[in-house]
Amino acid sequence: MNGANQAGIAFFVLHPSGASASVITQGIIALPGNNVTYPAIGVNSSGRGVIGFTVLGNDHYPSAGYVALDAKAGAGDVHIAAEGAARQDGFSGYFPEVNPIRPRWGDYGAAAVDGNSIWFASEYIANSCDLATYVATNFTCGNTRGSLGNWATRITHVNVQ
Repeated sequence: MNGANQAGIAFFVLHPSGASASVITQGIIALPGNNVTYPAIGVNSSGRGVIGFTVLGNDHYPSAGYVALDAKAGAGDVHIAAEGAARQDGFSGYFPEVNPIRPRWGDYGAAAVDGNSIWFASEYIANSCDLATYVATNFTCGNTRGSLGNWATRITHVNVQ
C-alpha cells in the first residue's frame, strides 16, 4: 500500500491421493495497511477450519486475528479476536539489550481441533503498560506485564460447521 511492503499469509488446501496430492484452492490473506504474521492453522475432518495470526500495522497495535477456512471456498474475511492495547514494548526494542534494535515477535502460535471446535493462540498486546510505567510502579503495572515485555497470548475459540 502506497509503496510499503506488508506481510501476508499464503495458504493452500491439498487433496491427498495416494502418493501425490492436488491443490484444491490457494490464496493470500492480507489486510491493507497492516501485516498478518505467524499463522496457526486448525482444520476439522470436514475441511472447515480457522487460520489464526497476529495483525499489526497502520490500523492495529499487535492484535489477535483470524479467518475462517473452507477446503473449497478458501479463506474468508479477516476478523479481530482481540484488539491490541498498545505498541509492543519488549526488551528487544532497547539498546544495549539488543544491538541492532529489532523487536522479537511472533514466536508463539498454535491451533487445536476438537470436532467442530477450533482453539487457537495468537500473540497480541493485552495491556498498555510500557517499560517506564512498569519501572515507576515498582515493577508491577498491576501484574499486567512481565519484566521482558508487554506481549500476551490470546486463546480464541471458534465453532465451525
